[in-house]
Amino acid sequence: MATAQGALKGNCITFLQNTPNIVNSLPLKMADLCDTLKVIFIGARPPERIQLKRVLTVRKKKIVEALRWLKKYNILYKNIDINLDNIAQLPEDDIPESIMTTMEQILNDKEVPSERAGYIPDPLSNSTELNISEVIPVNNSAVFDVNGSSISSEEINNYVLKKIKNDGTNDEMDVENIYLIPHSSKPVNKYFNPKLLAGLYPTLFCYGLGAPEDQTRPLTINLREHIRYLLSHNDRRFEKNHSFIFVVFNLLQRRDACFHAQLIATKPYFRSSAQEIHSLNTSDIEAALKNISTGTYNKGSNKALGKLINHIKTIGGRVMGSAYSRTSLRTHLHAMIFNQSLPNIFLTLNPADIHSPVALYFAGVKLDLDNVQAEQLMDAYKCAEIIASHPVATAKFFHILISNILDTMILGGVVGTVKAYFGTVES
Repeated sequence: MATAQGALKGNCITFLQNTPNIVNSLPLKMADLCDTLKVIFIGARPPERIQLKRVLTVRKKKIVEALRWLKKYNILYKNIDINLDNIAQLPEDDIPESIMTTMEQILNDKEVPSERAGYIPDPLSNSTELNISEVIPVNNSAVFDVNGSSISSEEINNYVLKKIKNDGTNDEMDVENIYLIPHSSKPVNKYFNPKLLAGLYPTLFCYGLGAPEDQTRPLTINLREHIRYLLSHNDRRFEKNHSFIFVVFNLLQRRDACFHAQLIATKPYFRSSAQEIHSLNTSDIEAALKNISTGTYNKGSNKALGKLINHIKTIGGRVMGSAYSRTSLRTHLHAMIFNQSLPNIFLTLNPADIHSPVALYFAGVKLDLDNVQAEQLMDAYKCAEIIASHPVATAKFFHILISNILDTMILGGVVGTVKAYFGTVES
C-alpha cells in the first residue's frame, strides 16, 4: 500500500552465492533468469498482462545503459563482461517470456484468507488505492529455502501432504510451491565489509564507494553515525529505499547484542554458570524452543537452560526493538513506581503526522512554516503517501514534537514540579 508504513519482522541474513554460480557476465540468459526469479500470484482471479507489466517490465535500452555505466564507474562491476548476445534476447519494453511461462497462478486457494491476513488493510478494499496506477498489490506466499538448510525434507513432505489434503486433485498438485535457491552455507561477514552494502545496493552506492566501515577511508567513522548520515542524505535515496533502513537497523541490533554478550561474558557471575551452559546439547535447546513456542516451558525443569535464558533476556533487554527490551522497560517502570509511588498523570500522545505541515516540511515539501496557506497543503491521501515514503522525516517529526512537549509541559513546570516521569514508544 502506498500509504502504509514499512515493517520487518525477523532478521536480515545475507549469503554469498555458490562459487560455480557466480556470474562473470551480465545480463543472465533468459533461460537462466527463471532459475533465480520466481513469480507466484495468489488470488481469486488471474492478473492481467497490463498489471504485470507495471511490475515485471524489462526495457533493453535501460539495461544496456545501466550496465555500461556500472562497468565504467562502479569498481565492483569493472570486471563484469556485458554479454551482447543475452541483451539481444531481452524485450524492448515488455515482460520476458521466460518469466511469463514459468509464472504460477494459484486461484481460489483455500489458504488465501489466512495467508493474507494482517494488520494492514487490503489495498483492493480501498477505492483510492485501487485507482492509483502506481499501486500494485503483491502478497507473497510460498515455502522457500536456501540450500535446504532451514527447511528439512520432513517439512517439505508435510507441506506437500497438506496440499494434497486441502486441494485433492492432481491438476492442482502440478502447481509447484517449493523452490530451492542455492547459495553458500555461511552468511556473509558483516564486520568491516564495505562491499556488503555496496554490492546489495548498486543504485544507492552507484560508484561502489561510500559504504560504512571502509578501511581505505583516512578518517574512521562510527557505524551508527555513518548510517545516520546516509539516512539524512540530501537526495533521500537511502531513506526512500524499501529495505535499506531495515538491513542497517538489523546490523546495529546485532552489534548491540554481540557487544553486550561480550560484556556479560567478562563478568564473574557469568563464569560460574558457563560450565552449566556448556553442558547443554542440541536436543536440550530444541526441546526448550519447542516448549517456549507453545507456552509450556518451565525454567525450573532445567537449571542450565534457565540460566541461559536469563542471560539471553539480559542481553536482549539492551538491544533496541527487541521483545526483551520491552520487558526491561517494564522492569524500569516497576522500579520507579516502587521508589516514587504511582504516577499522578497518565498521558498518551499520538502525533497526527499526516495532518502536520511540519512533518511534510521535514519530508521535503516546500512550505513556509511561518505562513502556511491552505492551498499549499495536499489532500489526506497524498499527505499519507508522502509520510509513508519518508520514514526518517516522520521519525524526526515525532522526536522533535515529543521532546518539545516534555521540555515545556513536564520539565517546564506547566503541570507543576515533577519528581520523575517515564515514557516510551508503543511497539
